[in-house]
Amino acid sequence: MAVLPLAEAEQQYFDSLGIEPFERFVDLANVGARVRVLEIGTGSPVVFVHGGMVAGASWAGLAASLPDHRCILLDRPGCGGSDMPAGAFATIEEKERVADELLADLLDGLDLPSASVVSTSLGGWYSFRSAAAHPDRIDRIVAMGFQVGASIQAAPLIMRVPAPRWIPRFRPPVGRRMARSMLRQSGMKSAIDSGKFNEMMLTWMVSLLRTTDTMPNEMTTAPRPIGLRGPNAATMHSPELLARVTAPTHLFWGDDDLFGGETVAREFAAALPDASVEMVPGAGHAPWIDAPVAAADAVRRHLAGPSPSH
Repeated sequence: MAVLPLAEAEQQYFDSLGIEPFERFVDLANVGARVRVLEIGTGSPVVFVHGGMVAGASWAGLAASLPDHRCILLDRPGCGGSDMPAGAFATIEEKERVADELLADLLDGLDLPSASVVSTSLGGWYSFRSAAAHPDRIDRIVAMGFQVGASIQAAPLIMRVPAPRWIPRFRPPVGRRMARSMLRQSGMKSAIDSGKFNEMMLTWMVSLLRTTDTMPNEMTTAPRPIGLRGPNAATMHSPELLARVTAPTHLFWGDDDLFGGETVAREFAAALPDASVEMVPGAGHAPWIDAPVAAADAVRRHLAGPSPSH
């Protein structure tokens, strides 16, 4: 099957959901990059921060279920239609600086004083660092599944092995079979096998990985929570950092998450000043795909609470 241009694959996916997102590009003053966002719905703003090897449209199904919120789907720097900041990921200190400023920069570019956040996986590393650095800008957080920065129990080999130097010049020829394998290995076996991660979503993902630099950028610049010798302490959030996350946080977490289940979720929640945990039976690393109705309900409930006084 021919690989569709990303815009066409994305539009077909949006059509299947009955949505027509508004696309815009935002300059991030401190991060030093131009990022793409998609906006769906109206109401109180919610920024969605995606995981590794994907882009903002990975949240489209959940956002389509939340029309009463202004869902802002961010393509993280280097992913999808967003630029890679020049030299910004050379060291762990530079990665941390980008993470600390990412959401405040985005809100500045959108002329928003604050917003709530929905994050997952690698997106959680950015979101919790941003929330700790700028607690006055983040109202509430919904953490969908394992968040990089928490204790990690396991990870697929692709996350453990350092990327070869030639990767930045090479887009692996990802096809549907390879994409399914990548998703299964990254903790989404149930979503793939059940068909909840459907063919339209798979078409979009293959197009993303084949026609953009998302995959090489993520392989060479993303913080690695675990290596061949075990967890990487440098990417774990310290108790001091998590103590600065004042936004009320709800963890919607699959009990079959490859990277860490209920024990990890409750340990992470205990380190936050104001956090609740909702375990999702049978769900894996993408619980909003495994349990879409429950996920949308969880977001609505949590965001309906009073915003903290900044």
